[in-house]
Amino acid sequence: MVIGGPDSQRGRIRGKIWPRDRPGTFRRESRLAGNRVGFIGVGIMGGGMVRNVLKGGYEVSAYDPNPEALGAVVAAGARAATSVADAVAGADFVQVVVPGPRDVEEVAFGPDGAAEAMPKSAIFIQHATIDPATMQSVGARLAEMGIRCLDAPCLRSPKDAADGVLGFPVGGDRATLDAARELLLCCADTIYETGAIGTGSALKLVNNALNLTILCAAVEAVTLGVKSGLELDMMVEAFYHTPARAKHFVTQRPTWEKRDFRPGFMTLLAHKDIRLAMQHAASLEVPMTTSAAAYALLALTEGQGFGRDSQTSVLKLIEAAAGVEVKSESGRLLAALDETAND
Repeated sequence: MVIGGPDSQRGRIRGKIWPRDRPGTFRRESRLAGNRVGFIGVGIMGGGMVRNVLKGGYEVSAYDPNPEALGAVVAAGARAATSVADAVAGADFVQVVVPGPRDVEEVAFGPDGAAEAMPKSAIFIQHATIDPATMQSVGARLAEMGIRCLDAPCLRSPKDAADGVLGFPVGGDRATLDAARELLLCCADTIYETGAIGTGSALKLVNNALNLTILCAAVEAVTLGVKSGLELDMMVEAFYHTPARAKHFVTQRPTWEKRDFRPGFMTLLAHKDIRLAMQHAASLEVPMTTSAAAYALLALTEGQGFGRDSQTSVLKLIEAAAGVEVKSESGRLLAALDETAND
């Protein structure tokens, strides 16, 4: 089932999808499931999510080893916890937004970890991008301890996290999802009910593999176009009216318009995600020849020192090989379409 979606005022129901009334303005309707949240990881994605959880009427105890990130959410109304165990003590829900599989396992089962410190009645909600096998292992270990779990990685961008319009593919049983639905809809406008634990992570990996493969192909195409004597502005407008309409030209405008490679989504995380997707595909014996090229390009980009820059830094490697620079001539990509939309 899918819960939510921006296609209408209430959201369009597509198979297993649930709706939310008004993106960015969700308020809780009941207090039946409890209102205390332990939130682990309040950086570029988690910070925006915490603010929306607070707006939804929840009490949040937050932990992050980065004092600057933690201070920002404390200023918004969260309590600063001194450790993972401190954040989750007495919580009704535990939300985890950390970089990868090992981090999730450390948060759950490491020293002062969540599993030992959180109430057995609480729900552990895993939002990081990890592989399905690790997610299934974490879920099984938590179940042995009597703790319910949801596999709910984040789709979309840091801006969407701040605006409360993420998408959550959610693996787990329906009763647990029902109990956490109001909390999740503070941060998202769409919930995709994918099936068992591990399927939420599978959807996220499939999504990111496709996303990153399209990005790398788009970078190669426009670099070839520029070296062929074409203007970036004209190419992108032409793409917009064909199946070559890559969304990266809209969502990553600072790169194309200003050569701004600040993240967004860091190259090192993009490389991690597509690596996990390739490993997952290998475990299922599914060929991923096209995605393999994107994986190699992202690995090279991180290796060249662009790991903490935007994923669009793959452009720098292709430009260097081609001997050209790719940049919007007008400084306003798709400007003609924007003007038409405002008429």
